[in-house]
Amino acid sequence: MIVAFLLAAIALAWSLRARRRALQWACFALVFALAIVIATYPFAPNLKRGDFELTVLDVGQGDSLFAAFPDGRTMLIDGGGLISSFHEGGVRAGVDVGEEVVSPYLWSRGIKRLDVVALTHGHEDHLGGLTAVVNNFKVGQLWIGRDVRTADFRALLDLARARGIPIVHQARGASFDWGGASGQILWPAEADTVDTPGNDDSLVMRIADGRLAWMLTGDIERPIERSMVADGDTLSADFLKVAHHGSKTSTTDEFLAATHPRFAAISAGFENSYGHPAPEVVERLEAEGATVYRTDRDGAITSVGDGNQIEVSTFLRAPHCGGWVSRGESAAPLQPRQRISSHSSAIAPAAPIAARYSRLRMYWFHEKDS
Repeated sequence: MIVAFLLAAIALAWSLRARRRALQWACFALVFALAIVIATYPFAPNLKRGDFELTVLDVGQGDSLFAAFPDGRTMLIDGGGLISSFHEGGVRAGVDVGEEVVSPYLWSRGIKRLDVVALTHGHEDHLGGLTAVVNNFKVGQLWIGRDVRTADFRALLDLARARGIPIVHQARGASFDWGGASGQILWPAEADTVDTPGNDDSLVMRIADGRLAWMLTGDIERPIERSMVADGDTLSADFLKVAHHGSKTSTTDEFLAATHPRFAAISAGFENSYGHPAPEVVERLEAEGATVYRTDRDGAITSVGDGNQIEVSTFLRAPHCGGWVSRGESAAPLQPRQRISSHSSAIAPAAPIAARYSRLRMYWFHEKDS
């Protein structure tokens, strides 16, 4: 469309020089029409109506999840952050994950509006990218759990207010129903205010669609997991977003017994300095019977459910993953459906991420539970 616009502009310039009035009007109309088309593109979001989708984005050592509901409403949970970002002379430098990773992904899906942006808690690896997202998209509501008296947290709230975005405090007991997919807020216990952010402040929600359920845990640690189990909350889930990047501080045996996930997604940075995910956490998940995915090896992880069955796909193929899997079956060796060489320098400031993209090959594969 841009090439067509440029050619039409050249034709208009030529017609003006040639003083051909009829051709001038025709070229002007074409230029105007193409400008309108470009300004309104993308035309409609690339979403599958009737299904619930959750995609765990690959944002390095952080969290960002995109959810699309059966009625077409959308939610972004966290915006990642921290990749090679630092302050110099009062200015943030390095990679802005919200601008260079999260926003381009949403644009690639044709997303121009997010019904909800939810911040689980105030740590930079969840909050950092949301400033760009709030600036780049129309946002219906900003959901937060506990309020935090930190500069970055307050700056995000101030930006939301400046853009006329309602701020909604969510706490245990709140619920919502969007197109038949119902969500429950399981934590925090109350939407109070704290001085400094903590992992256990995380907004935890469970989303159910028909027979399927997704558990989104933020960065909660053992005490909150045990509290939810002791309180008798419904925690069972087909798909678990593993808490705290797979840290050994979370994902207890008791919590896994209550959730009993078939699929587990860990959002962790490539060769991160924290050692995430912890080997014992991966072992516990696999012992529970879950197929484990990791953004550091698998790239973005997408799960789509129609209320009865769930399909999981990843952007990068990991050696430990299998092909089409039915419930109760073990994963078989997989031959990649598509193989693409990738060499990216777009995010060169983030050395570990850039190194990963330059040396790995990308695969597209599916894993389906029937």
